[in-house]
Amino acid sequence: MTFFLQVHRFHRKYMAHLSALLAPYELSSSNWSLLNFLYEEQVATTSQIAKYWDVEKPTVSANVKTLMKHELVQTKQGEDKREKYLSLTEKGEKLHETISPEIKNLQKHLLSVLTQQQKGEFQQVLFDMEARLKEDFNE
Repeated sequence: MTFFLQVHRFHRKYMAHLSALLAPYELSSSNWSLLNFLYEEQVATTSQIAKYWDVEKPTVSANVKTLMKHELVQTKQGEDKREKYLSLTEKGEKLHETISPEIKNLQKHLLSVLTQQQKGEFQQVLFDMEARLKEDFNE
């Protein structure tokens, strides 16, 4: 089995487990990523999130729309009228605190096969490979 096939298979299986955890809350993995990001950062703009995720703003906006529909995210007008700041509602914070331990347990279980050194090395390898992709496509 090739390296990238194994990465793809792992990603697919991980996403299936993550989706199963999120399904009762009617959230996708992208919705969860945004909820988690706002929980950690407290406040952010769509542009800041798009830059961090390395995606286009419409991708973020679609997730914002879903979370707003569920009353998990709120917006606040910035000084610049074109800029809106996103933050979690109280309902969003409570939901994050409910779901987060489940996801952390899944991740802890998966990472338990690695030593601390292996985790660090693996994370560095992924970072380096991502940087290589960015270099190759930004020439």
